[in-house]
Amino acid sequence: MMDLFGRGRRRRAAAAQWEALRDAAVRQAGQNVHIAWVESIYQRARAGDKAWIIWQRTGVRQDTWFHGRAPCPAGTYVLLGGSVGFGPHNNNPRVLYVSPSAVRGTASAKALKEWQRQADRG
Repeated sequence: MMDLFGRGRRRRAAAAQWEALRDAAVRQAGQNVHIAWVESIYQRARAGDKAWIIWQRTGVRQDTWFHGRAPCPAGTYVLLGGSVGFGPHNNNPRVLYVSPSAVRGTASAKALKEWQRQADRG
C-alpha cells in the first residue's frame, strides 16, 4: 500500500535514530558513557537543570544535574557520562554531574518504540 503521508519514512527515521544512539553507546563503551532515560526534570535554573534519570542497562534511578544546559524533555533517551558527587541541595552523595560535552547523543521515546516495532516484525 502506498504511504501517502510519509508515515513509513517517519517510522524508519525514528527507528534509525535509536539505532544510531545504540551504536554510539557501543562505540563509546570504554569511555564510561551509557544510555539513560530522562524520567523528569524537577528544577530549571539559569545554571542548569536538575532531573531524575533511569539507567537503561541497570534500571537504577539517579538524581542528575545538567550543568549549563537544559536537558532534553522528559521521556528522552540520552547517551551521557559525568561524574558522581555530593548534592548539597538534597544531601545526596550520588548526584550525577553532567557537563554539556558529556551528553553524546539523544533519541526520543518514539524512536525506541519504532525500533522495537521493526525488530518484532523481523
